Amino acid sequence: MGITNFATVMVAFSMSWLPLSCSKTSLSQSHASSTNQVAAKPANLKNLGELALTNHIETCVNLGVGKSCTITPTLLDHENLRLVMALESKKKDGQTAGLSVVQIIAHSGQSFDVTLGDLDITLTPKLAAE
Repeated sequence: MGITNFATVMVAFSMSWLPLSCSKTSLSQSHASSTNQVAAKPANLKNLGELALTNHIETCVNLGVGKSCTITPTLLDHENLRLVMALESKKKDGQTAGLSVVQIIAHSGQSFDVTLGDLDITLTPKLAAE
């Protein structure tokens, strides 16, 4: 009879932990935060992929909707590049509507993200042979 009472007490005791370990509130908060992260993903994300660049030679990439990005690389050493990136927005009549310029240090063959104007750009610069 003592063993039966002990087993009952242990089951009741362990059942009392169950509500403490599972919380509906934290699950819904976790779900809400993951939903917000998906909703917060930038709509203006442009992935340029791997881009072959030549030292001191401008490369112009058309980003659509009247936007283009001009990238001018300068070789710093055997794998580091200084990239001057200029995002130009044009109106329908050809007039410049906006210009954003950023200068960054990047590694050849290594992907990076940069915010330029209202766009988030991802690219992998690859130094091409001259």
